[in-house]
Formats: sequence, C-alpha cells, structure tokens
Amino acid sequence: MNVACYARYSSEHQKESSITDQFRNCEQWAAREGWTITARYKDQALSGTTTERPGYQQMLKDAKARQFDALLVDDFSRLSRDTIEAEQTRRRMVFYGIRLIGCSDGIDTASKGHKIHMGFKAMQNEHFLDDLKEKIKRGMIGQAERTFWQGGRVYGYRLVPEYDPTKKNCYGEPAKIGTRLEIDAEQARWVRWIFEQYADGRSPLKIVTELNRRHVPSPGAAYKNRHYPNGPSWSALALHGEISRGTGLLNNQLYHGVYLWNRSRREKDPDTGRQVNIWRPREEWIEERVPQLRIVPDELWARAQERRRKVSESVAALRASLHCRARSTGRGPKYLFSGLLRCGVCRQPFVICESTKYGCSTFRTRGESDRTCSNGLKVERRLVESLLLAPIQRDLFTEEGFAVFKKEVARLLAEHRRTQKPDQEQAARQLKAVEREITAIMEAIKRGILTPTTKAALEKAEAERARLLPLVKARPVEPVATFLPNAIGRFRKLVEALGTVTPQQVDKARGILRELVGEIPLYPASDGAERYLTAELAGNYAGVVPLLGEAKLKLVAVTRIERVTRGL
Repeated sequence: MNVACYARYSSEHQKESSITDQFRNCEQWAAREGWTITARYKDQALSGTTTERPGYQQMLKDAKARQFDALLVDDFSRLSRDTIEAEQTRRRMVFYGIRLIGCSDGIDTASKGHKIHMGFKAMQNEHFLDDLKEKIKRGMIGQAERTFWQGGRVYGYRLVPEYDPTKKNCYGEPAKIGTRLEIDAEQARWVRWIFEQYADGRSPLKIVTELNRRHVPSPGAAYKNRHYPNGPSWSALALHGEISRGTGLLNNQLYHGVYLWNRSRREKDPDTGRQVNIWRPREEWIEERVPQLRIVPDELWARAQERRRKVSESVAALRASLHCRARSTGRGPKYLFSGLLRCGVCRQPFVICESTKYGCSTFRTRGESDRTCSNGLKVERRLVESLLLAPIQRDLFTEEGFAVFKKEVARLLAEHRRTQKPDQEQAARQLKAVEREITAIMEAIKRGILTPTTKAALEKAEAERARLLPLVKARPVEPVATFLPNAIGRFRKLVEALGTVTPQQVDKARGILRELVGEIPLYPASDGAERYLTAELAGNYAGVVPLLGEAKLKLVAVTRIERVTRGL
C-alpha cells in the first residue's frame, strides 16, 4: 500500500525539528504495517486555522488524483484546527477512498466509530485554540495595564526590551518581562513636521509628496520582508485615517501621550474564510496616560484635530449631498472600466478621482517623486468608455482572427481526444476489476462472512467505483464545427450590448470585458506641448470560449491584435 504523510507546525518560534518528529511517528506506523511511504507534505510556521497552506493544498490535490492509498498524520490537529475544515477533509478522504490515520490520537477512518472519535477530537482542537486565545489576551491586558507595548513598530518610537533584574531564562540570560516604547528623536522630528504642515492647511497628499521628494524614510522602511519596486514611500492614506477609530498617523493619540489598546479583534469570516478586523465597544478599550511618550505639544495637537474634524464633516456632508453618486468605502466598482485600467508606469490601478475622472492610484495617494509614479494625467470616465468601446466592438476581433482561432481549437481538440482515450480505457479496466471485487465481497457477505474488515473493503471498493464511473462515461469532445456554431455572430451581439448596459448590469459587462481584453495599460505620452494617455488593447481569443457558453476548454491566447488609441 502506498501511503503519504502530512506534517505541520504553526509558529515561526517553534523548531523545524517538529516536522521531523511528526514524520518519524508516521514512519514507525507505516513500518509496523509494512506500508511504503511515497510522498511527504509539510507546512512550516503556518496556522492550522487557515487552509491557505501550500503543502496542505498539494496533499488534497494529490489525494483527489489517487496518488496514494492512505494518509498518515501525527494527530488530526495537524490537518486543521477548524472543526468544519477537519470534517470536510475527512469526508474528502472517505469519498476518494483514501484511509486517514492519526498515529498519536488513534483515529482511523477504516474503523466503525471514527466519525464520533474525530468529531470529538476536532471540537477539542478548536476549544484548545479558544482557550489559548483567552489566556494570551489575559496576559496581554496585564502587560498593557503596566504600559508595556503590545503592538508592532510605531513611527516616531523605537522598541526597547525590559528585563527582570533577578530572574534568568532557561539559557541563563536575564528574563524579558516586556517591551516599552522610547521616542526616536529623528522620526519624532518628522512627526511634528507633519502635524505642523497639516495644521497650517496643507493636504495629506502635498505632505507625503514633500516627504517622498526629500527621501524621508517611511514607516514601512522599518519592516522586514517588504518588497517595493522603488523602495518604500509615504502614502496619504496612512496620514488621515479615521477619527472615530483613531487610525492614521494624524489621529494616533500616542503622539499626544495617551496609550490606547484593545480597540479591535481579529475574527474569521465564516463565508469567505478571511480574517477581518472587528472594532470593540469604546468601554472595552484600555486607556493609559503616558506623558513621557508625548511627541506633539498640546496646542499643535488641538489645531490638527480641529482641522481633521472639519475635513471629516465636510466629506460626510459632500457624500450625503451626492447620495447615490457618492462612493462609499467597501463598495465594488460601479463603472464599466473600473478595475480594468492600469497605469503603464507603476502598474497600479487607475481609479476614480475627482468624482468623474480616472487617475493613477499611486500618484493620487503618494504624490509625484522618483520613488513613486510620474503619471499624473487624468481622464474623464465617459471619454474612456466612448474611446475604448469603439475599437473593441469594431476592430479588435476580426473574421481573419477567428479563422486562426478555430484552426487552433481544432488542433487542441484532436490532441485532447488522443490523450483522453487511453485514460478512459485504463479507467474501464480498473472499473471491471472493482466490480469483480464488489461481487466477491457481496458473495462473502451472503455466506455470513461479515466482519469490520469486510465492511471497510466494501466501502473502499464502492468509493473507487464512484470515482471511476464518471471517467468511463465521459463523453468525447464535440467537433469544432458544433463546439463554436456561428461564433462571430454570437460574439458581435455580445460586444454590441456593452455600450448600453444598465447600472445593474455593469458587473456582468465588466466581467465580459476582462475575458476579452484583460487589463488595459494607460501610458503617458506627449506631442509637443500636449500631453495625453495612450491605451493598448490586446484581444484574447481564449476568452471568447466561456463567453459563448462553452467553458469546457482552457486555451492560451493564439493571436494578439494590438491597437493604440490616442486622445484619452
């Protein structure tokens, strides 16, 4: 029997030898059973609460392809700490006909009561995380009340560890009892400069433009494993933040000598599986006065906050007056080309700015400097739609191009048929063998031979039959003549309707455009004193297939037709 092993440890502070220890337990189990280990999967420093683990995903992919007959784990918490995900994995393995074994906790999907055992174990693993979270939070609250810092780096301060004068750790070194903040004189100077500029009426964009022009190190420069095309730079979004929640550099009360903690918590969205920030009620916040950490004087702080309040109120009033035309934070794109346009200089999205114009998002939030983006051109939304839709509808996809496309489809279909036939023949042979095995087991049961081993063998054989039946019954791919009937006519009807979409149809129309042309880069150009943007459109014939209702093939683009549109 071919078996695979999966191992994982969750924290980057744990030792990599944990993987070796887990594999050792699996190897000892396989040796006792006389099995051969053919594959090993592992994830290092990744939490079991997430499924976004490369080794885990590869293991599931190979399990679906029946690359092994059994999967060994040290214990089931290595697969997942989430009850629902653990149960889903168990169901997958049973459906694939793969035996799942926990070497330390004794769970084996071949046993009769494994569902109860595994369900209890999964609940126990999830409860362990909840209990650990509460204990960590309790300790962090105690540290915060003693004004030890509980977060990451803060611009304007440096992290200073504090050690116990008498206690030693296991290595004989002074035991660390916490981390305190200490003012960084150089960074504090720029914090006061930012507050002064803002209080005097300069906008956040002008402030960060000047900071980037002077090459002042940004807050992101302190973090490791960060990759910036032109080095880290300042962003206007990092300055203004949100007043009510105290986010953004201009709202950080630490600069005013007030330490706030426990304002939010991280939770996993049950629908998307993503971690989201949930803000706690104001009465749960921990607030401590730390005058020794004050950087911004009272008078300057008051002037800056007064301006922040007025700006926030004016923005709220503007949104209220615009009603449905106002963009709210968190809403999806509502215009035809939103999300499809890219800056040709920095490759970042072109977004709506000034209510009716598209502009480079980098230039909009970080200003112009040699570290950000030089593309400050803006273009009216309606002009973009009128100038880009016309060539898409008229010139981008021609009959000559479709002839090449159909020829390439026919070639790929022929290759698919040649590779599909041997797979079907092999699956048919395997299905006959499984049917004979099931018949023999049923005969044994009729003779009164009914044991746990017999039942497990029957379940495994039936699961294998369920896997093979779709492969054997797979229909051959239709000829290209029936696969794409009247492709050009159907496509033209599709693109002609793009210019008349209603607001409710924008999302669907944008999806069609993404399939047809992908992202559209906009490059700045000049003709003497005149400056303008050029758009490059590249037709993707592979995108036509799913749009015509036939999503059976995934093809690479076989033709690129480029058109440069001037006048944006």
